[in-house]
Amino acid sequence: MPNGLFGTRGLKLLCLVLMLTGCNPEKQWQLQEITGHLPDLRFSLISDTGQPVTDQTYHGYLVILFFGFTNCQAECPTALFRLAKIVQRLGVNANRTRILFVTLDPGRDTQQALHRYVTAFDGGHAIGLTGTDSEIENLAKRYRAAYRPKKPDSDDIVHSAAVYIFDTQGHARLLVTPDDTIETVANDLRHLLDSLRL
Repeated sequence: MPNGLFGTRGLKLLCLVLMLTGCNPEKQWQLQEITGHLPDLRFSLISDTGQPVTDQTYHGYLVILFFGFTNCQAECPTALFRLAKIVQRLGVNANRTRILFVTLDPGRDTQQALHRYVTAFDGGHAIGLTGTDSEIENLAKRYRAAYRPKKPDSDDIVHSAAVYIFDTQGHARLLVTPDDTIETVANDLRHLLDSLRL
């Protein structure tokens, strides 16, 4: 699923565009910095426990945003497994972090299905989010998360493997790709959380 336009090649192209549009050449991050290149975190959706939530619900947390769907056979479970491992490596800072898994298949991903799915990977820090088709589409467009919706004769949804990191004030800061190691991501998240204490 992550191969081709929406996979690693697509993410590398996005990173190249971001670098050419003014990223600091003396970067302090191992991950791709996206500060100033993507908008602040903004959404109004429903959580996997049925509660209306917005970006303000997670104000004060480091937010890890990922788009996917529960019937995904490869990229989504792999990504959520990696993200859960990354959060574990943050130690006490894990409590300052939330993984937001936004479904690209709201018609099939019920709140109950989302809840079972995200808690199977991380029962304390991961939250599944759903909404209307238009709300999901608009949020994906806001962060340039490319995806191709499910066709009537297929269960597959082709989507980007991008993971977005927002700081505790909701500012877009870093982009994670499948090529980034767990330790690389964890190190940058620790560095970001430490810098936010200053």
